[in-house]
Amino acid sequence: MLGRKWTVDEKINIVLEGMMPIANISEVCRQHGVAQSLYYRWREAFLSGGRAGLQSGPSTREQELEKELQEARAKIGELTMQVDVLRKKSNWGRK
Repeated sequence: MLGRKWTVDEKINIVLEGMMPIANISEVCRQHGVAQSLYYRWREAFLSGGRAGLQSGPSTREQELEKELQEARAKIGELTMQVDVLRKKSNWGRK
């Protein structure tokens, strides 16, 4: 049997309910029909996302995109040099 699909808002509400000072995780999970292991995964993902949002400096995704941009620029430079060499060898574009 497939499990229930939870919306992001439902997950957030359940996690926040479980984080209340007087909350009993077992009771929260039972009321919502969620396994405790699933609750703890959601909570960890929720807290990790919060940590990432509060970090100063570029995010991991921004770092990945910056690296891709540098690699693309290097490739463009390499291809530009190859085109220049081929033009000189063939006198392409000269009258």
